[in-house]
Amino acid sequence: MRHAVLYGPHDWKIEEVKTPSVGDDEVLLRIKACGVCHSEIHQWEVKVNGLDYPRYIGHEIAGNVIEIGKDVNGFQPGDRVAVWADGKGYAEEISVKANRLHKISTGISFTEAMAEPIACTTNAVMKSDIQLQDTIALVGTGFMGLILLQQLKLLSPKFIVAIDVRSEILDVAKQLGADFIINPQKENPKKLINELTEEKGVDISFEVGGNESTLNLAADICRMEGKLVMFGYHPGPRSIKDLGYWNWMAFNIINAHFRNLETILNGTRIGMEMLNSGKINMRPLITHKYRLDNIEDAFMAAKSKPAGFIKSVIVMSNIDT
Repeated sequence: MRHAVLYGPHDWKIEEVKTPSVGDDEVLLRIKACGVCHSEIHQWEVKVNGLDYPRYIGHEIAGNVIEIGKDVNGFQPGDRVAVWADGKGYAEEISVKANRLHKISTGISFTEAMAEPIACTTNAVMKSDIQLQDTIALVGTGFMGLILLQQLKLLSPKFIVAIDVRSEILDVAKQLGADFIINPQKENPKKLINELTEEKGVDISFEVGGNESTLNLAADICRMEGKLVMFGYHPGPRSIKDLGYWNWMAFNIINAHFRNLETILNGTRIGMEMLNSGKINMRPLITHKYRLDNIEDAFMAAKSKPAGFIKSVIVMSNIDT
């Protein structure tokens, strides 16, 4: 079977490798789709100290079960499943622990069944402990922000403000439930947020963009003793514009990242239940699809974000899209 291997920055090789073996508690999966995660862009773009190359990345996986281990119950060949995995997803086949699989409902395509990002947003929402009538801002409404938006909307906040520099993405945010949209390149976010909150700032400010400017903006619009949720992925150093201000405002700073496997798998289960029941709509978020041979193009799109871009996904042959 074929596997895309990252040997260094922008250096992919499509290699023929053996089909992975299947342990007693494992399942062999024929991969149909694997999303390109924002957290992978840094290690694709530069050679990261401390990381070994070649690298076998890709963790937003969906596909068909083709073989099960002797101790596996609840799955059988042919099942359509989404997977939480820690790599090796840019390939035609993968073996994974059966407890990391979640069935996909009829009507949900493989490209929509991205279990890992949904697990991340689900756990972040639960950790943030949203209350009825909270005022919420999402600073950054790309792929992850638009999933967060849909889940937060279910908790009956007073309002949700979507903030992004791409007007076309803000239009999607509005369609998915944002009460207000703000483009910082055209409007003053702090001024508008103050008008909506009687000069206080929002109760909960989600930093989703994963860069220095969104981090500082998220703090600027959060109220005193409000929750500043750091959801975006920050792989390098950041400078806080005014740490004294953060200190004075007594923010409740929430790191919405998780490394405990049990927590991740619980979020995966809850998130996939929400997707399968129609409470999360992933279809408008999957905008760019590429074959395995064109994986470099998929990463270039994720980095440059061409017009209309929200998410790029690697797809295999004979996929239901």
